[in-house]
Formats: sequence, C-alpha cells, structure tokens
Amino acid sequence: MAGHLILVPTPLGNLGDMTERGRDALAGCDLVACEDTRRTGGLLAHLGIEKPLARFDDHAPLEARERVALALAGGRTVAYCSDAGMPGVNDPGFELARLAREAGARVTVLPGPSAVTLAVVASGLPSHTFSFWGYLPSRSEPRKAALRRLAAKEETVVVFETPHRIHETLLELEEIVPEREIALGRELTKLHETWYRGTPAQVQAALGSEGRGEMVLVMAGADAKRTVSEDLEIEEDQAALPEWAVRFLDAAREGGMTLREAVKPLARHLGRPASDVYRMAIER
Repeated sequence: MAGHLILVPTPLGNLGDMTERGRDALAGCDLVACEDTRRTGGLLAHLGIEKPLARFDDHAPLEARERVALALAGGRTVAYCSDAGMPGVNDPGFELARLAREAGARVTVLPGPSAVTLAVVASGLPSHTFSFWGYLPSRSEPRKAALRRLAAKEETVVVFETPHRIHETLLELEEIVPEREIALGRELTKLHETWYRGTPAQVQAALGSEGRGEMVLVMAGADAKRTVSEDLEIEEDQAALPEWAVRFLDAAREGGMTLREAVKPLARHLGRPASDVYRMAIER
C-alpha cells in the first residue's frame, strides 16, 4: 500500500503556535523530511520527539527524493516541515506533494501559521485581493525591474526580503513609487515583532539602521491610489472607487447584502465616510 505524506506547518518564531495536530503528526510519522535538519531537529527536541530526518530543500540530491519515494511506496508516513510557516509556500514542499501523488500516496495538509496571510492582515492594507511573490531578486537591476512590475499590480502585494537587502529595496521603492503606502513587518510572532508603516521614505526613516530579523514587505496596489502624508494619514482618490472595491461591492451584493450594508466595511478599509463611499458606488 502507498503511504501518507503530511505537510506540517511550523511556528514562524513563537513555539507556542505549534498546533496539536502538527505535534501529533510529527510524533506519529515514520520519517520527517525538512528544509533544514538542524532547525527542524531543534523543534523536535523542544517537542520531545525523536524521528529520523531527511533533508529536502531546493538543492536536495536525487537520493533524498528517492528516500522519500521509497518510504511512501513502502506504506510509511512522511511528515514534511519547511523552515517556518506553511510548507509548500515558497519552498520545495509542492515538489514533495507532487512526488507523493505520483506514487499514489495520500497527501494531507494541516492548517497552521503562514507569514503571508499574517502580514496581509497585520499590514492594514486592503486584503480582498492580494498576491505573493516570494523573495525579491538579490541583484539591484533585476530587483528594480521586479519592483516596477509589482508596483503596477492593482492588488496588495506581499514579498519576503532579507535584512541585509531591505534598505536598498526601500530606497528603490522610494525612487519608483515615493507616495505608495507600504508596511514592513520584522520578526513576526517573536518577542520583538515590529511593524513600520507609511511611504518608503517614512518606513526607511523609522527602520533606521536596523538590519536584523526576517522581514515581510506589503505594498498597496496601484489601483488603490493610496498616498501617505507626512503625518501618516492616508488620502484616497476622491473621484472614483478603485477596481478592487467595485469587485468587493459586486460580490457582497451577489451574496445578499444591500449596498448600504456592503459600503460600511468598505468605508472602514478606505478610511472614508460611508456616505462618500455610498455616493461613489451609486455614481460608478
């Protein structure tokens, strides 16, 4: 019989975020595949669990894939952990899931921590539509090109960035979209979790020389037309609703809400009086 692959989310930083189902999956499996055996080994030690570990990262050799495939073919249960958060998002977990399905194994994904969704919600930016683009390119010119493409997106955009490159990235954003609203989260879920919000220049000033900790950058979509003044108050285009807001209203009304009911949460997101949003909704 084919085996069972379980994708197990692990804490972003606070070990208290490990779920009971995740703990049980790690305790009950035959093999733990992971990006970093030292990091996952430390987590298992904290949980009081001893299991054989198999490195399965972006550079894993063919032997690692064969080891997991043989375990699944032999009816064993394999758990997979990324370095942190939801496996399969910006890591080789999707390859492992494909391998398991090709072998006829059962695949289960457990719910748990995700830096992407946490950052979107914590940023305070519109979250009805958003996209995630992983890590930005390490070299300056490709990174600038990527930022220009992302700055043209209508939806909220989420990217990861390393602490030693974040200052260059913020300077490049200041050059490309100086008035765009962004939010930068550092050390998510940890003791020193910090958020910086404003224009790229304001975030850069608030961040100062800080260059430590994992960072997630969230940028408002181009269609939101949001700018930030010196006192961090958000100003919204007065002429019309952004496209994402129109889509939200249409979906809300299709779901049975009246226009007045749908306008209330939208107005809170836009930071505008509900009467103004209602007027713009009627005039669109």
